[in-house]
Amino acid sequence: MKAIEILQKMESEILKPLMVEAGFNNEGEIWWKSKEDFSLVLTLQKYWWSTDDKIDFRINLGLMIPPIKASSRKRPEITELAVCVSQDCYLPEEIQFHRYKNSIGYSLTNEDNADEFLNLISRDFEEYIIPQLIQQETLQDCVEFYKDVPFWNQRLDRFIQEHRFKVMNNLAS
Repeated sequence: MKAIEILQKMESEILKPLMVEAGFNNEGEIWWKSKEDFSLVLTLQKYWWSTDDKIDFRINLGLMIPPIKASSRKRPEITELAVCVSQDCYLPEEIQFHRYKNSIGYSLTNEDNADEFLNLISRDFEEYIIPQLIQQETLQDCVEFYKDVPFWNQRLDRFIQEHRFKVMNNLAS
C-alpha cells in the first residue's frame, strides 16, 4: 500500500470518527472545537518534501483565542493559534519514538505495515491526545495544562491578557 493511502486511511478510519465523536468541526486537515473563551485546534501538517511513496507529517495541537464562532465559518489558520505544539506534548516520553515516529513527527513509506501503524496512531489518539485535549474545558484548564511548556505558556498568558483587554475595551465603548 502506498504511504499516501495509509495516511488517507488513518484520516478517514481513525481521525475523522474520533474527532467527530469528540464534537470537533472540520475543514480540510484542520479540526476545531469551540468553547466560550477559546477553540481547541488540531491540524495535520504534511512536510513539503513528502511524496506519495514517503510521507512525513506531524500533528499540531493548540488553542485559538478568541474562539472560532460558528457564524463566522472562517477556517482557522495555524499561525493564529495562541498555542501550537506537536503531538509529543500529549504523549508520554516512553512512546514518543517508535518505528513510525521520530523527532519531527510520523513517517510512512510504501513498505510500512499499515495495520501496525494504524494501531499505534489509534492508541496515540484514543489513549492520550483526545482525552487530554477535551479535558481543557476552561482557559484555566489550558493554563494548567501548558504551564510547564516553555514559550507556549508565556504566549498563552499574553493571548489571554490581550483578549481580556479587547473585551474590556469593547464593553467600555
